[in-house]
Amino acid sequence: MANVKLTEKSQEVFNCIKNAGGKISVPEIVAATGRAVRSVGANITDLQKKGLVERQKEEIGDETITYAILTPDGANFVSEAE
Repeated sequence: MANVKLTEKSQEVFNCIKNAGGKISVPEIVAATGRAVRSVGANITDLQKKGLVERQKEEIGDETITYAILTPDGANFVSEAE
């Protein structure tokens, strides 16, 4: 996990997930950040590639909701900005 650096926007998304207790839906991140779904999705992909987050889809009624969930490495991650 050494030397993992996050962009400002990926850090913003990471903080949303962490502050939500490690699991939050993509629509909730979009609402919290005021950013577009595609932008948030790109940041989640970046965090996935770094091993900090994974996606999980859940069926809720007729909808499929995607959640971003911290991995064990993500739960222990402390960025240089903190």
